[in-house]
Amino acid sequence: MTKNQQLLAKMGGGSLALLLSLSLGQQASATTLVSNLSPTPTMGYPVKFDEWLRSSFTTGSGTYGYTINSVTLRLVQMTANPNLFVRLYNDNSGGLGSQITSFTNPSFTPNITNDYIFTLTNPQTLASNTDYWLVAGISDGIGEYRWAFTTSTGETGSPGWLIGDNPFYSTDQGGIWSNNFSTTFNAFQFSVNGTENTSPPPPTNIPEPGSVVALLGLGGLGLASRLKKLSTRA
Repeated sequence: MTKNQQLLAKMGGGSLALLLSLSLGQQASATTLVSNLSPTPTMGYPVKFDEWLRSSFTTGSGTYGYTINSVTLRLVQMTANPNLFVRLYNDNSGGLGSQITSFTNPSFTPNITNDYIFTLTNPQTLASNTDYWLVAGISDGIGEYRWAFTTSTGETGSPGWLIGDNPFYSTDQGGIWSNNFSTTFNAFQFSVNGTENTSPPPPTNIPEPGSVVALLGLGGLGLASRLKKLSTRA
């Protein structure tokens, strides 16, 4: 093998390994990190344009944090509205902090209480031992869903994960929040689904497979230029 061929093999192999590692990131099967979906729901509180709901959860003590890719809410669709949303927020001393992301809605079966999965296009990394909030509401228009709640404190999941027992509602699109519900209960019913990170989380901007191919092409152009210069010097 010539010197140029050896250089091509080393650089090409290294570039491919790097790009594949960026593309694949941490591949692990998602699990239920925390859930209170087991108890039978008592009933549900309305989710409407003029009634938003929020419920909190706390992450475990995993060294490198966690990656979530979906949440599951026990809901019933009373009147459909495409502007239903479920969002994830940081905590700010017990209140809502900044919005982290918004989930993609599933398809609903009218008037049937079910566990509906809201997914993330880009999985999110969550810190360890940290509080977060799920917020459900309708951003515009007429429609109604109901988020089931439970009086039970039972929950399952990974060590250290907890579901908060102090949910809130807002009648002015998140301006003012109150926990003065007419019925005493523990929490709205949901689960958080994802993985515990076993090493520092990968970059959030992971290239698509097509982008990886394009990057390899660009790398090849740069490599060809370098080989040309080496050949000229020789």
